[in-house]
Amino acid sequence: MAVWGLRLIWSTNAALFCGLAFTTIIRGFLPASLALAIRGLINAAVGVTESGTIEIGPLVPWLILGFALTTADALSRLANGLFGARLRDDLELRVTGDVLAHAATLDLAFFEDPGSQDMLARTQQNLGNRLAILLTAGQNSITHLLVIASLLAVLTAIEPLVPLVVAPFALPFLFFQWRLARARYRDEYSRATPQRWTRYFISKLTQSESVAEIKLLNLGALLLERFRSVLEDFRDRSAKLHWRGFRGSAIAGTLTVVALYLTFLRVAVRVLEGAVTLGDLAIFGGATARLRNAVDDAIRSLTTSLEQVLFVGHLLDFLSVEPVRPAVAGASPPSRAPAHIRLSHVSFTYPGSNVPAVCDVSLEIRPGETLAIVGENGAGKTTVVKLLAGLYEPDEGEILFDGVDIRRVPRRAHWDRLGFVFQNFGRYEATVAENIAYGDWQALLDKPERIQEITERTGIGEMISALPEGAETWVGRTFGEYSLSGGQWQQIAVARAFARDASLLVLDEPTSNLDASAEFELFSKFRELARGKTTILISHRFSTLAIADRIAVLKEGRVVEVGTHDELVRRAGVYAALYGLHERMRTPSSLASGHGL
Repeated sequence: MAVWGLRLIWSTNAALFCGLAFTTIIRGFLPASLALAIRGLINAAVGVTESGTIEIGPLVPWLILGFALTTADALSRLANGLFGARLRDDLELRVTGDVLAHAATLDLAFFEDPGSQDMLARTQQNLGNRLAILLTAGQNSITHLLVIASLLAVLTAIEPLVPLVVAPFALPFLFFQWRLARARYRDEYSRATPQRWTRYFISKLTQSESVAEIKLLNLGALLLERFRSVLEDFRDRSAKLHWRGFRGSAIAGTLTVVALYLTFLRVAVRVLEGAVTLGDLAIFGGATARLRNAVDDAIRSLTTSLEQVLFVGHLLDFLSVEPVRPAVAGASPPSRAPAHIRLSHVSFTYPGSNVPAVCDVSLEIRPGETLAIVGENGAGKTTVVKLLAGLYEPDEGEILFDGVDIRRVPRRAHWDRLGFVFQNFGRYEATVAENIAYGDWQALLDKPERIQEITERTGIGEMISALPEGAETWVGRTFGEYSLSGGQWQQIAVARAFARDASLLVLDEPTSNLDASAEFELFSKFRELARGKTTILISHRFSTLAIADRIAVLKEGRVVEVGTHDELVRRAGVYAALYGLHERMRTPSSLASGHGL
């Protein structure tokens, strides 16, 4: 994973990476170089003093060297910060883009699985920042290790016991910090589901769609209490890890200071004995303090790097997820002729479920036909159309589109020949015109005359004209100031479906939010709108089903009846029973006598 991370950083911006590496190496050797310059300056000054003359000449080379090294230290620090900041920005852009691009290739079922949601949550946790921390920590590790190596070389020349004093404390502290880093990682890993709960609580307490009901039910206090409970658990667990880190660092730091101080006393005695110079003693004190800090910083940087490598593993896990059906090469322009569709013994079970949502479904939809699919809630209607759309892969059987299994067709080419309105249709934060143009944005975006034509065809031109700025009205409460009713949003979603020159229309409850007037207006135009297209219609409204050429009835994931409305009523089966309930609901006397639903 560490090698993969380095390759990613290199491929993102090799020039910045080289600049960062160069300045890191320079910064690693500067402390020891400065110590040697100071040592030389002090010894030169002592020599001048002992000679009894006042001559600055011997000091000049050391002063110039010290000035040059100090300037190099300042400039290299600034350059290092610049290169690091630029590279972090590039990484954020690169990695986030890669994640979103990969997400676009994955199947709908992946996003509906709770385990996958946890994986996504871990992947999205400061994703670019994790790599940036890995980069920074790795760079700091190299700097500190070079500082340690160069300082040890200088200090060992003065006192050979220094490495023997440092090593016994540095190695156990490294082991302790690594165990602590792994504990932090495990703790963070376990937080994925609770963190998703916190985002859920925040959305429910702040989003307009849920605030009204939460206020009326007085759920705010309950959700806030549960939110706080999760965060309090996070806080308590973090406090334990913080205390553990403080305790271990305090013990290691104290023991190291004592050992180095005793070594410093030994060097002081050797100065009195004439074994080493006063300059040696002067730099020994400063250099040992710097060495102790460098060892501590190096260990922390190393363990931080290793910890971030573990987190980068989340990104690798996500990027290694493959779609159920690999992309098929060789996309060709989709046919615009009315689709001929055949489902042959199709079965599908949702991940984590033992009960098939669709079981052994065989069905033919003729070119240009309008087929309605009906059934009780949970019968599998929406699952069937999502299978037809290629959003799910059937576990068994095949779906033929114009005689070709859709698994052999590039997904983009297949999706380009579909127009659809799902139950959870999109409500995009954009203008009304853009919301419609998204049906075929490459052809319609910034084409107001085409958008107007579509609104007139679908009968929503008058509704749009009544908006504050017409089709240019920005809708949605997240960024705009004007929102639409549920029925208006659905009318725009229907217009978006008809904006695409599709060979198959999939309409899942297209009038569920419309009043009787709007529904009549839409379906009075439906025959014209659907001309030249095969249409699949799902609806609980029997008034809607009147436009269907045939009706397929689903029950418990199986097709149990197929026929026209009149044929199915005469058959006195499942459809007839549902239609009978509908008719009784329309009759006030039936409801009054207790014979309704």
